[in-house]
Amino acid sequence: METEGSARKFVLVVDDDPDIRESLETVLGIHGHPVATAADGSEAIQLLRREPATPCLILLDLMMPGMNGFEFRAELEADPTFAHIPVIIITGAGVLVDEKANTLRAEVLRKPFDLKALLSTVKRFCPGRIASA
Repeated sequence: METEGSARKFVLVVDDDPDIRESLETVLGIHGHPVATAADGSEAIQLLRREPATPCLILLDLMMPGMNGFEFRAELEADPTFAHIPVIIITGAGVLVDEKANTLRAEVLRKPFDLKALLSTVKRFCPGRIASA
């Protein structure tokens, strides 16, 4: 049973790779985290504006066609409704991304993901999602 106030919380995955989106949706769903997905920043902004609930976390790829992760993050921070949402950068890019991620005030998870690190990170921002045995 979900705790009060957490009933509609979800993780938003923003990545142009459909396999990454599907994999994250499956893995996080198995572990009790509802997931919404978007293929780029523009689609994610539209989803945020029409969804009545706010995500507990956004997993964000930086390099995407259309609105990239940097542009998406700038839009988020300019909107007080969304500026507080934690963002974790998900990337397969090299070490230089760490410096850029710091400018975005975001942690980095490297692709391919370590499952324990992914779940631990998500649980920090979306507690109470994994069902007790």
